Amino acid sequence: MNNKIVIFLISFLFLTHNLKAQSYDDSIGVKFGIGGGFGITTKASPFGYAINLNPQIQYSPSDELSLNLVTGYTRLLTKDTSPVPDYDFIPLKLEIKIFPIIENMYTVGIVGAGLGIPKNTKIAFVYGGGFGYRFLNGYDLGIKYEVYQQHKNSVTYQAKADQFQLAFTYFF
Repeated sequence: MNNKIVIFLISFLFLTHNLKAQSYDDSIGVKFGIGGGFGITTKASPFGYAINLNPQIQYSPSDELSLNLVTGYTRLLTKDTSPVPDYDFIPLKLEIKIFPIIENMYTVGIVGAGLGIPKNTKIAFVYGGGFGYRFLNGYDLGIKYEVYQQHKNSVTYQAKADQFQLAFTYFF
């Protein structure tokens, strides 16, 4: 499984390196981004860690506020001793980034839905928060905490599904 993570990270870096040829404008307006992340779940969760890949659209109406629409693919991988299967879903999230005091540092609030990929999976409520830093060259690095509140009648139901995530994005 570690080989898959290494391949995922190398692919992401290669992709963003090629996108670097595009010019980046840090002005107010709409930007497109491609991101990914690696997460570690809490002790109470049957999952061990998470990986995700997510394209996003960012609208910045001012220097102090950015609204991101995020989708993509997320996989929560179970611990080796867990009988629970991995949980795959497509997130549809709104991230609200506020740049309060220090330029380019932000806090983020997250709300949305997780559309389960396995058959008979119910929609999960996704919420969380975190903080991060927006670099002037288009890169964004954040630390987030996300919770996936699954419907009790879902075939993938787990009482606790969450992660602490190191997220990186390149906007162009």
